[in-house]
Amino acid sequence: MKNFIIVIIACVATCIGARAADDDYIHVDWHPLFTDSVGWNIYSGDFVLGWNHAKGIESDMGHSIDIGWLTVVGAKFNTGHGQRITMGVGINWRNYRLNNDVRFIDDGERLAVAPYPEGASKRLSRVKVFSLTMPVLFKQRIVDKLDIFAGPVVNFNLRASVLTQYQLNDEKVKVSHTGIHQVPVTVDIMGGLKWRAIGVYIRYSPCHVLKEEHAPAFTPLTVGLGLAL
Repeated sequence: MKNFIIVIIACVATCIGARAADDDYIHVDWHPLFTDSVGWNIYSGDFVLGWNHAKGIESDMGHSIDIGWLTVVGAKFNTGHGQRITMGVGINWRNYRLNNDVRFIDDGERLAVAPYPEGASKRLSRVKVFSLTMPVLFKQRIVDKLDIFAGPVVNFNLRASVLTQYQLNDEKVKVSHTGIHQVPVTVDIMGGLKWRAIGVYIRYSPCHVLKEEHAPAFTPLTVGLGLAL
């Protein structure tokens, strides 16, 4: 009987200890991490819509679109004195469209830029790049609800494609393919102004989008609008 009572007491003590341990790990107050309090916070934001100028080729900036959610998930640190640093991982799509006079062509060895055939209409030729992004942005409050921000954005360029299409003699011609030798990792410098949750930004990269030995050398300059920057 004595041994049975000892076993019961031991089981009860074990259950109480396990319950206390569960309480320590399960009942965590995560709410402060999702706020804008001083210190570290969970962060998501940096939605951007912009227009790309491709320096080095005859690009059509008005039809060269930049779309991104630069920080899908990340962290931010607030100093409590109007400064904050945000960092994380996001996604970005950028295309670079040529003007209506020239097109991308592939001669089997490298991508080149050349005129359209005489009489071609409904012209479109562009390169599109999909990237994972890792921005690190410093933000400074300058007056009430108005911030400036700047910092590097590292792009891991996972996929790139080219598309050329036009109409010639009532026949539609369309050529597209992937594997166009994008530079795998590039770095942008980004900066801008934000009022409340809406902002404007400019982003420049000194890095080439495609490898020089396989394609024309061009570098992007982007201007646009942002949300939750």
